[in-house]
Amino acid sequence: MSTTTWRPLAVVLLCGTIAGWTTQGWRKDVAIAELQRAAASDKITAASALRQATARVLTLERAAGAALAQRADHLTQEQTHAKTERDRFNADVRSGAVRLSVPVASGQCAATADTAAAAGHRIEARAELDPSTAAALDAIAGDGDDATRQLNACIDAYNLVRDTYHVQTE
Repeated sequence: MSTTTWRPLAVVLLCGTIAGWTTQGWRKDVAIAELQRAAASDKITAASALRQATARVLTLERAAGAALAQRADHLTQEQTHAKTERDRFNADVRSGAVRLSVPVASGQCAATADTAAAAGHRIEARAELDPSTAAALDAIAGDGDDATRQLNACIDAYNLVRDTYHVQTE
């Protein structure tokens, strides 16, 4: 073959290559544009899902905060009521309106059969407490009751948060 026959063939091949390359570039550009549209759509969907999840969590957080504040108010009311009752009790003990006593061990052996005790008519020896001792014992009991109320409120708060946010503990 002569060079004159190769030139038109080379031109045709070159033109075909350029046309193929251009077509491939257009298809690539279309594919890239489609991927960009899909990515933009996914981004919008993700942003919408994030807004909804954030709103849901904020709603849960507000509800939990309100419930915790309500529980704290209830604890304060319980403590105030208990303090009022203790103050009233101590005032009654100091005035003599209420007298406290404790059983006193007798000299009898507990194993001895007592027919009166068996019948439920046993008279028990008791010692009366002075008002300051009674107030001290009541203060100890009151502190224990306050601690129990506080711990119960703490447990309630823990359970509220766990249930609100659906936290699973192991």
